[in-house]
Amino acid sequence: MTTHHSEPGRTYRGADPQQRQQERRIRLLDAAVKVFGTTGYRTATVEKVCSEAGLTKRYFYESFSNSEDLLMAAYGRATDAMRENILAGAQAEADSTEQVLRGALTGFFTFVAENPESARIAFVEILGVSPTVDALYRKTTTSFSETVLQVAEAAGSSRGLAGPNRRTLAMGLVGAVLTIAQQWLLSPEREPLDSVIASAHTILAAVVFGRVDS
Repeated sequence: MTTHHSEPGRTYRGADPQQRQQERRIRLLDAAVKVFGTTGYRTATVEKVCSEAGLTKRYFYESFSNSEDLLMAAYGRATDAMRENILAGAQAEADSTEQVLRGALTGFFTFVAENPESARIAFVEILGVSPTVDALYRKTTTSFSETVLQVAEAAGSSRGLAGPNRRTLAMGLVGAVLTIAQQWLLSPEREPLDSVIASAHTILAAVVFGRVDS
């Protein structure tokens, strides 16, 4: 994700105070993705993020209470974008039940490939920070099971996720795909995008459609 540096006079000319604050908040989030997603959250400081954003600490505290608050906001933005890409990918291939599932996975893994810094925040930097952050991680991960059920419903023939234990199975699928994505992101020699999508598709198809790819 590209960090946007602008001259405040040009960016904010004609904007009201609320718009200006929102612009500064976005710049701080972009900077957080750059800093947290490369050198890591645990070695980052408010000063380092502000320097990357081209803003003073005064502007940091108008939007965030501390670096943990910023981490959670960056995580939320990343996972929202992941969810949007999953659903957009599913909708783009709505003509075939097979392609709905593959399209959803393509949307997800393409986001990971194109936004490794945001993905690192979502898969690595968010883990084990504090009880508050852990609670957000669990809540967000659980919410992705609803996304899985949405995709399965769009795909049709989702007999594997039609029973009373469908939410537990959906949660298991989320865990499987997240683990695949995490290991793929961290691997020094990544397998091709199509190959990792195919592997994840095999697992999801086995449950969603009740069979294993040949």
